[in-house]
Amino acid sequence: MNITQRLTLAFILLSASLVVTGIISVRLLGGFQERFEYVQVNAIPSIRDLSELIDRSNKLSLSLYKHQSQTDNARMPPVEKEIAQRLADIKTLAEYYLANDISSDEDKQMTIKGLATLRVVESRLPAFLAASHAHQDDVTLGMLEAESGIGGAISQLKNDYRQQMALNLSLGDGLRVVNQEIYHRTFWGLSAGVTLTLLLLGTLTALTLMRIRHSLKAIGQVMDHVGSSLDLSVTADDSKKDEVGNMARAFNQLLDRVGSALAQVSTASHAVSSASAQIAAGNEDLSSRTEQQAASLEQTAASMAELSETVRQTADNTRQANRLAGNATELSDASAVSLGNMLNTMAEIRSSSKKITEIVTLIEGIAFQTNILALNAAVEAARAGEHGKGFAVVAGEVRNLSQRSTQAAREIKQLIDTSYSLVESGAVQAEAVEENMTGLKTAFRQVNDLVSEIAAAAEEQNTGISQVHLAINQMDDVTQQNAALVEEASAASASLQDQAQTLSGLVNQFSLAGSARPAERPKTVSALKRPAAVPVAAGHGMDADWQSF
Repeated sequence: MNITQRLTLAFILLSASLVVTGIISVRLLGGFQERFEYVQVNAIPSIRDLSELIDRSNKLSLSLYKHQSQTDNARMPPVEKEIAQRLADIKTLAEYYLANDISSDEDKQMTIKGLATLRVVESRLPAFLAASHAHQDDVTLGMLEAESGIGGAISQLKNDYRQQMALNLSLGDGLRVVNQEIYHRTFWGLSAGVTLTLLLLGTLTALTLMRIRHSLKAIGQVMDHVGSSLDLSVTADDSKKDEVGNMARAFNQLLDRVGSALAQVSTASHAVSSASAQIAAGNEDLSSRTEQQAASLEQTAASMAELSETVRQTADNTRQANRLAGNATELSDASAVSLGNMLNTMAEIRSSSKKITEIVTLIEGIAFQTNILALNAAVEAARAGEHGKGFAVVAGEVRNLSQRSTQAAREIKQLIDTSYSLVESGAVQAEAVEENMTGLKTAFRQVNDLVSEIAAAAEEQNTGISQVHLAINQMDDVTQQNAALVEEASAASASLQDQAQTLSGLVNQFSLAGSARPAERPKTVSALKRPAAVPVAAGHGMDADWQSF
């Protein structure tokens, strides 16, 4: 039986006892009211009227004595009227009593008997009045005192009324005795019923309170133990099938849910701590690599600046060579015009040939330097990796142009040597000078074209190197931003690891079901260290390029 059923049973018992007590009390009060009304309506008016009848009978006797004591007949008529009025009043009240104040059959019979006695008094009154008018005192006194006279009839009438009053008084006393008996029986009966009800209710209430107190005390001890030791593996006794048992089952379910949640939180905190440790290690490695990349980009930017300056100088030299080639062309044209005067100006031609030889030597040196710069550019493009493929193509084209310039310079040198030999033998081969000058003019035009191509290639090379330099600067900025972001990520991962360890420590304060001891603090797992990128060695590649050159 659960607590609700016990309380319902106690309420039903209390209600039933109150209903039974109420019904009995109402019925007893109804009986008391009936008896009270009987006394109030019948007994008291009857006693009052009977007392009045006795009083009127006494007054009738006094009137008769008053009439007997009169000595003057002239005063007797008023007394006779008084006597007649007394009899009429007694008769009227007796008839009213018979009609309204009868309390029992015996009372009715006694009232009828009184009316009969009153008629006897009326029948004896004329003889008394006659003797009193005759002033027969002995006769009238005898009638008043003898039982056979009018006085005896009045005495009998008063005795009847007294007996009738005693009857009504005995009825009232009987009702009082009945009320007392019923009161005592009711008092003891209700007292016993109330006492029994209180005992039953007290016993049921005490048992219920003891059971509730015991159950709540057990649950309270479990709660105190959980609150003091944070041990979620304990359970409350939920074997009872009452409200306290339901509360214990709900409490055990709550502990299970909380324990499961804390176990999941503990597992998650361990995973977060381990992951944050790995992230921190990875961020440190990434930060180191980012710093290395930034240093490499700075070196590349410096090399590109040097290369840009070299290319600029090459472009200037190429433009100067272009001008010199133009001058050579003009000289060639002038030589063709003044071919007739060639013998006279042979010395001047010899001098010009020497100058041309020097210019060709200079062009050959410029081509040599251009080839060196192309090799350096190829090396830097190899270092740049994917981003340097376009620059490598440009460097290859520059190298090809340089080789072509070298070849052209060699050819020009050969032509100049031939021209010089012809000048030496100018006197002998004057006729062939015109043809040779024509070939020389063609060669100068080729040189001019080659120098123009070299100048254009140098301009393109300068533009490409400028773009590469700008891209490297942008890469340097991005690398610096990446380094800052890596530092922020490292700080965030360290903070996350601290929070995860704090959360794990808080969870470890609880003792969960199925765990012998708190979970250990996860160890920090470092990310695998990767070897730093090895810079491309330029030495062997440059030696090979020099050999091919």
